[in-house]
Amino acid sequence: AYSAQMNPHFIFNALNAMQAALVLHGEEKFNKYISSFSKLIRNTFEMSNLDKISLDVELDYIENYIDLQALRLEKAIQTTIHIDDEIELETTYLPYMMLQPIVENAIVHGLVKKDGENKIDIHFTKLPYFLRCRISDNGIGRTASAEESEKYKNTHKSFATQIMKQRIDTFNYYNKYELSFNIEYLYDDKGRPSGTAVTLMIPLDFKSLEK
Repeated sequence: AYSAQMNPHFIFNALNAMQAALVLHGEEKFNKYISSFSKLIRNTFEMSNLDKISLDVELDYIENYIDLQALRLEKAIQTTIHIDDEIELETTYLPYMMLQPIVENAIVHGLVKKDGENKIDIHFTKLPYFLRCRISDNGIGRTASAEESEKYKNTHKSFATQIMKQRIDTFNYYNKYELSFNIEYLYDDKGRPSGTAVTLMIPLDFKSLEK
């Protein structure tokens, strides 16, 4: 069941946003929206039977996902991706369905209710035996996000965290070096919440369940 990467709520909202884009903004924006949505759905179906994915393909998928969310929410999301020079995109692999749930949480729980500039920063570092991926946002932070989640708990259910835990448990069952992740709540110099950072430690050499 967890091979289905797309959040059903996201698909439902995206389809509704298509209608709004056509009615409120005209054909040009609608065509741009439907093009991004079609590409995302096609890539999801193509990758649904994979157990691992190269870093270049994953980043293309994530960037398209963020672009579509930005169109749906009608707010710009500035995305910065840092990749260490020694990392080869085509030959470095990640377990499938690891980054998208984190990015989804950053947008849904961090940026949706935020005013002003919206940022997501993704940084890859190659370490001995591990690839470190740090995804940070400048969203509303832990306290405000918890309050919003409580407010909408009866009308909105996100599966991102649940998917993440299932994928990590499955991965670690089959591998010697375990995949781990850590959540850090960020604060500015005055102690005010200023976002969230999630760090993934992914083994560079891992077993794939693909035949």
